Amino acid sequence: MERYTTISLINADVRRRAEIGRGLAGIRFHVEPYESVAEFRAQGNVQTLIIARDEDSSLADLLDDMRMRDYWAPALGYGPTLEPVRCSHFMLRGLAGYLPDPFDRYDIEALLDGAATELTALIDLRAGAADARRRIRTLTKREGQVLERLHSGLTNREIAEALDISPRTVEIHRANMLKKMDAKSALSAIRMSVQAKLML
Repeated sequence: MERYTTISLINADVRRRAEIGRGLAGIRFHVEPYESVAEFRAQGNVQTLIIARDEDSSLADLLDDMRMRDYWAPALGYGPTLEPVRCSHFMLRGLAGYLPDPFDRYDIEALLDGAATELTALIDLRAGAADARRRIRTLTKREGQVLERLHSGLTNREIAEALDISPRTVEIHRANMLKKMDAKSALSAIRMSVQAKLML
């Protein structure tokens, strides 16, 4: 977890944000408070560990924001009661963990230190998927069609026949696709397209 130096704390209650901030004093992260997901979206840095209070639709809004803007940051939810089904639902959608409320720095450090290897792997996987989606979104419709057919195992000649274009045009689209995706080979581009399909 050395890649993150900041905790973005999202809680609508200013008094509770201040209490949590004091409770996190001495932690290895700088704490940035936000009133809402909307404020975080407008002013926050996505290269952060996020801790958000589970109230109303805040966690759903946060996870939707990650999906819409194609980023992933390790996010922890917290709330007064741990409802297993609700916690599981949010974790399946991308939440990295769930804390009881109240919590303090020792709870966070225990969670992060105890699952450091797993969290690092999860961060790499989900951040990689978000990055792959960003790259694929830069492709034209035709470049995307060429990538899909490469993924299906077709040759340039077979792609040309399927798309009713010349093999030379396929080569041009393929070269442009590789350049936009910053992929060294068609195999790298196919790997990114698979990675892009991973859920956030």
